[in-house]
Order: sequence, then structure tokens, then C-alpha cells
Amino acid sequence: MIKALIITHGNLGKEMVETAQIIVKMPVDIDFIRFDWDEKDGNETIKKIEKYINSNHEHPIIIFTDMFGGSPANIAMRFIGDQVDVLTGINLPTILKYLSYVNRNLSFVELCKILKKGSIDGISLLSEYIGRRKNDTKNH
Repeated sequence: MIKALIITHGNLGKEMVETAQIIVKMPVDIDFIRFDWDEKDGNETIKKIEKYINSNHEHPIIIFTDMFGGSPANIAMRFIGDQVDVLTGINLPTILKYLSYVNRNLSFVELCKILKKGSIDGISLLSEYIGRRKNDTKNH
């Protein structure tokens, strides 16, 4: 089974996992690490990631982070390998896509690519679908 770990600034990861659980109406097997705002060197987060990877060493692991170039992504990058990859820009559609596909018979690389596409596809500019209101002067 492919495991998932979310690393974000503050409690964003925790909130996303809790929201996903409400949507799917069941507990989800996604762990999260909170990057502490006051953590300067990332050593505590590194230790937590190492502990997670060591306790799940028999599984491939996808690490989700909140944004490319942020501390969680920069720290997680050092763990990329055959059995670990990092997907930045986590959003709720990504988590739901992970939950929908994780138990299918996909390779780790296939699942990672599906999740990346799902993350991107989960972002929409609604006016492209429904248009803009004609009498809305705020849009001009």
C-alpha cells in the first residue's frame, strides 16, 4: 500500500485530513506533520519525517506539501528516492483523488502522476464555466 504524509505550515494539513474524513464519512489513513512557524532550521520536522519513513519503510510514500519553495517542501525534498516522492501545492481535490486511487492496482509512479494531474484539475476559475455577471461593475 502506498502511504501518504502531509507536511504544511501550521495546522493546514490536519484540517485537510479532517475535512476529507467528513467528506468520505470514514477515517482516512493519511498522516500529517505540522511545520512549526518558529522552527528555524527544520531539524524537528526532519526528525518527524525520518521517524515516519522508518516506521513505514516497507511502503512507498507520497509526501504532500503546501507549496513549492516553502520550508516543508524544501525539507521533504531531501527524502525523494525510489520509494518517496513529494507533491507540492496540496489541495482537497488531491487528497480525495488519493483516497479514490490508492487501493487500485497502480504503480507508485502512476499514482503520483495521477495525483499531480488531479491537483491541477482541481483548480478552476469559475467564470470560465459560468461567465461573468453583466451588471457587475466591480469586474471592470
